[in-house]
Amino acid sequence: MHSAILLAAGLGTRMGKSVKDKILAPIGHSNAFRMSFSAFSRTKEISSIIIVYRDNEQKKILQNEVQLTSHSTSALKISFVKGGEQRSDSVRNGLRAIPDVCQYTHIHDCARPMIRSATIQKLISEVENMNPVALAHPAVNTIRKDLSVTDDINPMRVTETLNRNELWEMETPQSAPKSWLIKGYHKAQELNIRVTDDMHAMELLSKKIILINPGYPNPKITNLNDLRLIKFLLDS
Repeated sequence: MHSAILLAAGLGTRMGKSVKDKILAPIGHSNAFRMSFSAFSRTKEISSIIIVYRDNEQKKILQNEVQLTSHSTSALKISFVKGGEQRSDSVRNGLRAIPDVCQYTHIHDCARPMIRSATIQKLISEVENMNPVALAHPAVNTIRKDLSVTDDINPMRVTETLNRNELWEMETPQSAPKSWLIKGYHKAQELNIRVTDDMHAMELLSKKIILINPGYPNPKITNLNDLRLIKFLLDS
């Protein structure tokens, strides 16, 4: 059985004061949380959804959003868990709340509302074959690595060009057997490694991962321009 952890606890500080909660900001007649929740609740293999919230005020709003989503059914177990200080803390809290019967877990940032049920199905097929898998896009921009010691006074940098043909921009959902995710995040904690990407936790266990290009834009809302872009993509 499959579970999903929907991360909704982020502060969204880069959005500015004009948007109180980026995952609840209007996108047409919907919002990023509702779109993310809908995609997972319509996927028949998903039997449990863990919603990681920020505070009690947000929790009440998210509970109402769930009730407004017609795709949620009585067979779907929905739980709410308070998030932690960092994304990795929120993931750990979510993992602890997954029912024992669920073998596989899909972790998704609700700030990526373009996710589709058909794409989740592809992740399900891979993870059932015991393959950690994540959505990602090949890098299209040239990326340089900064080799300088941090110095805000001196703007001159020593850099190194990375081969973009070897680079992927990681997205969510990211999926793996639940027991592997628990072990990977525990090892990261033991090694005092800050994990911002779930596949990093798999690499700590020496697991090989699969990257899937969804074949459509899957941007993350971090600022107002991202919100405008998603509205434009949906209207196109």
